[in-house]
Amino acid sequence: AALSAVIFLGAAANRAPGWALVALAVLGGAGIVAAYLKDQLRKTVVLMYELDEPMEKALEALHAGANGMASANATWHVSSHARVFDRKYHAGAGTVVERKPTRFVSAPPPFVQTNIQTIAVNVGTQTLHFFPDRVLIYDANGVGAVSYQGLQVLVSSTRFIEDGGVPRDATVVDRTWRYVNKKGGPDRRFKDNRELSVCQYEEVALRSDTGLNELLQVSRLGSAAGFASAIARLSRVMPTE
Repeated sequence: AALSAVIFLGAAANRAPGWALVALAVLGGAGIVAAYLKDQLRKTVVLMYELDEPMEKALEALHAGANGMASANATWHVSSHARVFDRKYHAGAGTVVERKPTRFVSAPPPFVQTNIQTIAVNVGTQTLHFFPDRVLIYDANGVGAVSYQGLQVLVSSTRFIEDGGVPRDATVVDRTWRYVNKKGGPDRRFKDNRELSVCQYEEVALRSDTGLNELLQVSRLGSAAGFASAIARLSRVMPTE
């Protein structure tokens, strides 16, 4: 692109005829497209998988488990927890959680062509891509990998005070107030003190000894059991490297 621009501007500065400028523009555009396609091909890795029956069944279970989580009305990536020192200003919560919406999708990672369908989920600055043999972790610094034997998926439930809208499939277990008094009731000093729902959500922790430590929150209880079971099944049928 830079070379085409230099040549075109040089020709224009030397008062080249119009047809020559048009020809240079067309040739420059064609050269840019050709260079782009060649660069894409050079950087693309091709992975071809030939799976036996146990691996095929395990991969099908992984996709079914991910689809179960994706079918939940809401999924979040929890990026941080912070301790609360005065609960009456935070609806009685002991911690403040920072989270962003995410979702399991069927998508290949950049510059990889393969003969099987892969699953991806965004976890903040990283994206996890689930392949038959390992999880590829993409971030701004490059690509890492975690084997299924080294991947832990821990499922638990948690109570969460929902300040926004409540997902349709969430389980509401209690009510509280935006500002609470010492007895747990509404603090009458605040005029905009609205009632909030306390929801029971499912949490999915993804951990490994190599440094992976991510937490997902899912609105529907019971949606992550199939995914955790599929990861454990892959770790059992995967040949030892």
